[in-house]
Amino acid sequence: MQPTNIAHINKNYGWFLGSFADNQLHKHYAIQLSIAIEEPIRLSLPEFNIETDKAIFIQPNVAHQLSCKGNHLLVLINPTSSIGHFWHRYSSKQLLEIDTQLVKDLKLLVSKYLASKIKKEEFIDQLNCQIQKYDCHCEDYIHSGDERIEKAIDYLNQNSERVVPLTEIAEHCHLSTDRFQHLFREITGQTYRRAQLWVKLMTALLQLKTQPLTTIAHNCGFADSAHFSRTFKESFGFSPREFLKLSQFVQV
Repeated sequence: MQPTNIAHINKNYGWFLGSFADNQLHKHYAIQLSIAIEEPIRLSLPEFNIETDKAIFIQPNVAHQLSCKGNHLLVLINPTSSIGHFWHRYSSKQLLEIDTQLVKDLKLLVSKYLASKIKKEEFIDQLNCQIQKYDCHCEDYIHSGDERIEKAIDYLNQNSERVVPLTEIAEHCHLSTDRFQHLFREITGQTYRRAQLWVKLMTALLQLKTQPLTTIAHNCGFADSAHFSRTFKESFGFSPREFLKLSQFVQV
């Protein structure tokens, strides 16, 4: 059988193929697709639990805990990307069990890889192509035509190594802080703070295989390695070191 625990990360989405049973309660900025492959996945929320052999669609900022004894595919999508816009329009529900064509195609592709019918590099390329098909093909990634918020997200990506104060980004967009916060949430569905945190975490993830935690914390604007590790765990349910142990192969 092919090796699992593979992760791929880019600015629009990331995915993980593998298994884990000790994920902690957490919530994050991303849209999430959790797809059962070999065994049912179990999702625990503060109010109720779900177990399914299909897939679960989760909107951003929904507190949850995920476990699966067998291999499963976890996809996290940046909600302000064009792929995120497609999935944001998919359902207004915070959580939904789904069995779409994408789910079926991804399960088939993973099954072929696990049965050694395709090589790892080909599998990664094909999986990325499948995810990228579900793109709303908007000309910009905010999709509503407000150039000020698009400008704000570009500015965040360009300054991922530091904390960009609210006053600075509002001034950059020629808005008052109150107006900026209101408009940012109206356009993206997220708070400015959560969006900035996600940019920093994605930047940090890209450095995990090559840099020590102290260096990553400094590079990405966290106070120290403890602050980075705590924020990472609150967002993903794992510490950075636990994630590295889970993911034998990380492609960026």
